[in-house]
Order: sequence, then C-alpha cells, then structure tokens
Amino acid sequence: MRGLILIIFFMWVGSSFSQDTSIYHKSFSSNILSSKNQSTSISFLGYYRFLGFVRNQQETFPNNSGKTLMISSGDSYREPMFLLKLNGKTKEKITFGADFMLNSLYKGSSSDFTQPLTLNLGLNLSTSISTKHGTFNLKSGGVSWYRQSRLTVWGNHSFNRISIYERRPQTPLNKTPIDRYSNYYKSGLVDQGIRYGSRAFQGIFIQGSKLPLNFSLKSVIGKSTFNRSLLESGDNFTSSFQLKNTLNTNLKVAYNYLSSWADTDSLGGERRNYFIHTFEFDKKWKKIQVQMELGIGKYKDPINKLGYGEAILLNVKTAKTLKVPINMQLYRISPQFVNVTGNFLNTSVLDVFPNVEGVGTTVRTPYQSPIVGLGYPVNNRQGISINADLSLGQLKLNGGIGVFAEIDTSYSALSYIHNVNSQTLSRIYVFAQNWGPYNALNSTYRGVFENVNIIDTSIAGLTNFKKFFNTIEFQAKYNNKIFGKNYYLFCLTRFNTCQKDFSFFPKIGKQALISQFSEEIDFSIELSEKSALVLSYGIEKILGNSSTDKGDSPQATSTNTFFEMLGFDNLYRYTNFRNQKNTLFGFGVDYKIGQNAMLFYRYNQYRYFDPNFIENHLKGWEMMLELKINF
Repeated sequence: MRGLILIIFFMWVGSSFSQDTSIYHKSFSSNILSSKNQSTSISFLGYYRFLGFVRNQQETFPNNSGKTLMISSGDSYREPMFLLKLNGKTKEKITFGADFMLNSLYKGSSSDFTQPLTLNLGLNLSTSISTKHGTFNLKSGGVSWYRQSRLTVWGNHSFNRISIYERRPQTPLNKTPIDRYSNYYKSGLVDQGIRYGSRAFQGIFIQGSKLPLNFSLKSVIGKSTFNRSLLESGDNFTSSFQLKNTLNTNLKVAYNYLSSWADTDSLGGERRNYFIHTFEFDKKWKKIQVQMELGIGKYKDPINKLGYGEAILLNVKTAKTLKVPINMQLYRISPQFVNVTGNFLNTSVLDVFPNVEGVGTTVRTPYQSPIVGLGYPVNNRQGISINADLSLGQLKLNGGIGVFAEIDTSYSALSYIHNVNSQTLSRIYVFAQNWGPYNALNSTYRGVFENVNIIDTSIAGLTNFKKFFNTIEFQAKYNNKIFGKNYYLFCLTRFNTCQKDFSFFPKIGKQALISQFSEEIDFSIELSEKSALVLSYGIEKILGNSSTDKGDSPQATSTNTFFEMLGFDNLYRYTNFRNQKNTLFGFGVDYKIGQNAMLFYRYNQYRYFDPNFIENHLKGWEMMLELKINF
C-alpha cells in the first residue's frame, strides 16, 4: 500500500513539474532544451544557392581582361551561396531581423570572401507604435531597400522588355519551371526581388499611416551607397521625406524632399551637396490615369555651382481593359537637377561617381550622353515616348517609339548599353571602368556599356551641337501547344540612334553618330511538369559615322557582308569607323528536383568583334549550373 502511494505521489509531482516549468527531456542529450516563450516568436527562412561556372575563350582581348580558361564556384558578385533570414518579434511588439550569409570558399584570398559567415545586410530592428492619431513604424540598423518617388528615391524601372533567358540570384522559384515563362507572357513583369525599383539605404526609417485627414508619411535619414565621399575616411549623409494625402480613392497628392552631402576633402571643409523639392499628382478617371511629378533642385560642389534646375515627369495611361492600352511619357530634366538615387541617369556632373581607392568601383558608373531604352530618363534631356499593347488571340504585341533631345551641349562622348552579351561581358571584369583593349568598356551590375568619343568639339571639350536621340522598341510574344505541351516564343527588337539634328524617326546610315540595332529571340517549351527547355539567340549591330572614333584597321569594311555578297549596293556601305557585331546563342534546362529546389543549366556561345578595331575580338563559350533550394 505504501509503495502504491509513493508511486502515485511521484507521478503527481512529475506531472505538476512539467506543467509549471519550461524544461523537459527527450532522448539523452548533454544539453537541456527549453521550449519557446509564447510571448516571443522567431522564424527562419532563406535559400542555398550553388553556382558552378566554366568559361573557355578562343579569342581574348590582348590585355587579357578575360582569361582563356576559367573555372569557378560561386557568383562573381557579392551574392551569398547561403542566405539565412532571421525574423523575430518580442512581447513588446519590437521586430528584429538579420540576414546571415555564407560566401563561396573558392573566390580567392581576399578578406571580403574568406569570412565563412557574415551579415549580408546587417541587423535590422523595427517597431510599430499605434496611437489615436495613427500608426508609426520605425526601423533602423543594417541596409534596407527604400522607394519614395521617381525624382527623389527610385530604382531603375522601365517597361520590362527584356530577355528572360538569363537568371539573377534573387530570382524566386516558381511552382513549375514553365511558370516563369508563362508569367512573363501574361503580364510582361518579372519578379527580380526586393531590390528592383528601390535603393539601398542604411539609417533610420520612419513610416506613418492612418494619420488624420488621410495623410501618410515616410522618411529615411542615413547613407546611400551611391552618394559617398571622395575619400575612404570622408563622411556622407542623405535624408529624404514624403508627405502624402489621399483625397479620395482616385486622387492622391504628395510632397517630397531630399537632401544629400558628401565630403570632398580630408578635413571635411569642402562638400558636394544638393537638395530637391518635388510635388506629385496622381489622378484616375474611368479609362485614364495621369501621374505627374514636378521638382526643383540645386547642386553645388567646390568646382561646380550649377544653381537651380527644374524637372518634370508626366505619365498618361489608359485602362488595360481597352483593346489597345496606351502609355505616354513626357519628361524634362535640366542639367542642374542632379540626384544619384532617383530613377534617372546623371550625365552633367561626372564627379558625383568617384572611383574611391580602398572602397572599390562604384555601382553607379558615370554615363556620357547615354543611348538608353524607353522608360529610362536622363538629366540634361527632354522628350516624349508612346507605348502601346495589342492582343491578337495567342499573339501579344507591345512596342513604343521615343524622341529625345539634349537641353544644353554636353561632353564630347556617347555611351550605349549593350543589349546582347551584356551580362557575359560584365562577368569578365566585374564593376570596372574603362577596361578592354581601347578602355571603352564599363561594367555595372550584370551589364556593360561602351563609351564613344566625338571629334567635333569646342575648346572647352564639349560638342559643338546638341545631341538628338530616337528609340524604337517592339516585342512579340506567342504561346501555343505542341504534343500537348506549352511553348512560348518571345521576340524583342530594339533600334536606337543618336544624331546632330532633330528627327521624328531614327536616322539610318552616315547621318547617325551611333546607330544600335539588336534582335533577341527566346524560346521555351515544357518538356514535363518538372522540366523546361530554353533557347536564346541574340544579335546586335553598332555603327558609327565619321564624327566618332576611327578604327586602327587600314582597310574599310562592309557594314553588311550579306548584302555585299548579294550585290545590293544601296543596303550597305564601307566604313573605317565603328562596325561592331555581337552574337549570342544559348540553350538551357530548368529542372525541378524537389518541392522547393530547382536546377538551372545554361550554355552560351558568344562573340564580340569589330573588323575596324583590330583588338576588339572576343570569342568563347561559358557554362553555368545553378542549384537553388528555398527553405
């Protein structure tokens, strides 16, 4: 009887102890495990990404900007192989998060790459405070992505007319491999992660919502990656603020402010600074939406005191329900309106983009009168573009035409962004300025642009004329089935020119300082529910006239060897100037190996050459195998 009582007593004590404490034991372990406090929540997510890369070049630049053979593991950029996102929330409703990243072990001996585990974007803390006057969110710590308005803080954002053959590390996984191409066919939008359309900032972020009279606000005070001091030890600072009012569901107005400065000497006595004020208007009717931003800015540094400058961005869009939706864009951005975090390229003050020794090349490289596609505004420029969409059964068409002109004369140079082989070339020399055999190439984030000198210049080094730009873009998308499997065909045509005179349409031949034509064709087909085959072909042709760089080849070459062979004398000419041709052929396979895991294989054959510039010959192939696992 006594034994029975003791057994009952110990069972009661054990059950009571287990209810009143958080300590419990499973199988034998040297550690005591504790259950989670119910007042605190912690979650983890992230991905593992492996990238194997092989490049073999049959023809290389003489200065060996690219190796003949390269075998590597891991991305050439600071992209993590392993990313762990930690998110937590305390009982005081303070949220915190951190991104832990694991770099590749095969990137070299640099201290930037040898740390096995580092913080990707730092540790961020945020909290939310609710009052009777509104809800306020505060965030601070590491790097965060911020967007405000196109003239103040906004990432590169265009019409998403791109080749989707190439993948970026932040590209999310789809339910099935073919979904990536299906989504692009349906909407024309590609999810490129949180970075797309935003800028990186580090500082204090404030956001207020549900304020009286339908007001809301957002602000950041801190540092931007693009605005930095000329010296490694120098300081810089950027602040931005927006106050928005939703008058009704169809009408919104907003005021934006941005101020930025950076030291230009070691003592901090001289600074580069600028400020911007803008006003936004967004009005919707049944079939039309008007978006407008008006701004004024002032720029000053120890050398340049530009004074005040104006800017206007105007978008008029019709409803997508119309048979032919139209989007008209008009803009004018004066050369005095300078900003490195807005949705436009700066061309008037190149010193805003210093190449700081000890810091590395900036990711926002200086452009000199760039030839850009539709949807990319540029300061010291004004113009208008019209874009339209049309669906004819399974065939979807979209395109646009644009006419632009400089406001003032500018530097005696041009820049054009490569549409074909752009990512391939950028992988050869990452974030480098003035490289290649003629020091004309410049690498940005997964892209390359090329500089062209103009010989018709003034004593001050500026052109004796204003430059005029024309752009035509056309894309066709088609979907159908073969043997019961979906396939998608995308054709993208782009034609850009720059000349001395105004023209409603692009000028062809000797009249154009630079003409750039490119054609990109992507084909994808569903092999099974778990796999898809992708093919890509691209060709790009760039021609320059006698006002641009002359080649070092003694003999003139034909601008079109095919028409020359057929004897069509009116369709080609002989030239000693730029006669550049880029080609790319690639194929790949997307394969789903698990619920949250996919394999991506790519093989590319590429060629970049110009018969008039002897050293501009590059030819080879590259192969990539990517494994990405989400958890």
